[in-house]
Amino acid sequence: MKLKKLFTPTIIILSVLLCVLAYFAYAFEFFTFSTDASGYTIVENNESDGFYFTYSNNDIILNSDNANTRIYALTVDGVAEMTQANLSALNENYLGSFIATIPEQTSDLNQDGNKETLYSYAKTDMEFTQGYRPAAPEFDNQLMPFEVIFTDRTTISLIFNGEVLANQTVTVYSERSGQAEYTSNEAGEITDLPILDIRSGILVTYFENDTTVYQMHYQVEDNTLLTSRYISALSPFFLILTLSVLGIILCLILRRRILLKDPIMSRFLAGNRKVGTNGLLKSQNRFGFMNIRWLIMISSFFLLVFGGKLLGTWYQNLEIPIFSCPINQDQLIGSSCYTLSHLNTLFDMTWTEILIFVGSFLASLIILGRVICGFLCPMGFIQDIYDWIRRKLKIQGLFFDEKIYQRITPIKWGMLLIFLVLCFVGGNFCDICPAITLSPAFAGFKLSLYLSGFMMVFVLITGFFKRRFFCTICPLGYLMGLFHKISLFKLKKDCQACTECGACYEACPMGIKSIYTERKKKDVTSSDCIMCGACVDKCPENNALYMTFCGIPFYRASRKTFMSGYQKNERKLKRQIKKRNKHDK
Repeated sequence: MKLKKLFTPTIIILSVLLCVLAYFAYAFEFFTFSTDASGYTIVENNESDGFYFTYSNNDIILNSDNANTRIYALTVDGVAEMTQANLSALNENYLGSFIATIPEQTSDLNQDGNKETLYSYAKTDMEFTQGYRPAAPEFDNQLMPFEVIFTDRTTISLIFNGEVLANQTVTVYSERSGQAEYTSNEAGEITDLPILDIRSGILVTYFENDTTVYQMHYQVEDNTLLTSRYISALSPFFLILTLSVLGIILCLILRRRILLKDPIMSRFLAGNRKVGTNGLLKSQNRFGFMNIRWLIMISSFFLLVFGGKLLGTWYQNLEIPIFSCPINQDQLIGSSCYTLSHLNTLFDMTWTEILIFVGSFLASLIILGRVICGFLCPMGFIQDIYDWIRRKLKIQGLFFDEKIYQRITPIKWGMLLIFLVLCFVGGNFCDICPAITLSPAFAGFKLSLYLSGFMMVFVLITGFFKRRFFCTICPLGYLMGLFHKISLFKLKKDCQACTECGACYEACPMGIKSIYTERKKKDVTSSDCIMCGACVDKCPENNALYMTFCGIPFYRASRKTFMSGYQKNERKLKRQIKKRNKHDK
């Protein structure tokens, strides 16, 4: 009774503390990268053919065979010309965009026998200028009338004399795809140019008329995988992994001491004694649905992190509500979680963008629901990996009963409120979101971490001892779960076939007891269900539990497969005992 009286106020205090921490999350620095031009140098390579920028670690190299090359930079005070004195001393005043020019030339570019006046430029943008919905950096149109601008890491925009170059045809050459013609839209954007072409460097040619031609070679600072710079971007995640491992070891030491001194707490810390040696009930044969689920999770992780880079495209007209960080602009599909946690950005969006956000969000809720959590979310995948490691090490996990789940509810609601309203009262949910530590780092983005870094350490430690613990308080997952009644994926139960063994409740990572206790309703889908199929996998009765899509069953509980899995585990246990006895002799 005393424990219950103390526990509820403690949870309320923790929820309030979490709100305060979220508001001041930016003040808690976990890992800081330099998000400006300091540390970089500009190097001129006058022996190279052509006129373009390239990168080599922290050197920005201007390749030019013209001795009269001039370099300009965007700074906090406007456009500044670079000199030998400041080429090797870039600092935080530089905004990360540089343009080089050479004197006008004459050349017969269109092969019509007449030479045109050619104005050539080379431009580069450093990585930190390419953030989520960035303000387009523009140079002085008196110096450079023609300019190429890269926005959202997906779209090329054309500027001429300070105005968008709308409905105009330009020639684009890339080493990857060769030469092709593209026509800009009303906003001066070229939206069908492959991302991989842009990353490899493009040469854009615009004929103002028959006698005047403008060319700009554009090179963006790219995140090349498996380089020293990429390893550097992974530094904060390596730190998180190290701290989480140390935290797990500390928890194991403390648990061992508590088990020896406090037999009452041991029932909680040692887990439920009904589970097997690996921390799970005897399961069905792993071939089939559960294997498919793991394959989908692995594929989803790589596509959501590297899809845009590997496949050279990004589906901007599709957003799914998922804890994959949208700040990683190399992922395959857009993530609506940024907009959901920054609802104030809706006021700055066009009606088309709003419709894409609302439409794809509703479509995700109806078609997938929390299948997104169980199959697609990278955060869920990382937690499952940690749980798999714990079981392979044969370390006993934690068992949460119904009362503990009930007392976690205030934190779950508190996280949801923080997620939805923090932007209106000040603050940024990304500073507390653990997902921001995962996707951008793996994609090669150098991103400073704040309270989010500490949150990810917490997620990994708790996820090691309790499968999918963060999913029980995840605001985005719970928000999707509130619409479970309209989802096409359902979890169904044949109450007549159920023998009340409780295997489903023991197996459920979300601790949903209604799957076990329901005696009338056929649909047992709840807001917390992540549709992982664990309950069906552990159910020993034919058709007692099954999953459906549009009312059509696609995964059923089976006594035959359950018993085959049980017998397989028994044979494995006998071999282990026989091997141990042989070793003892």
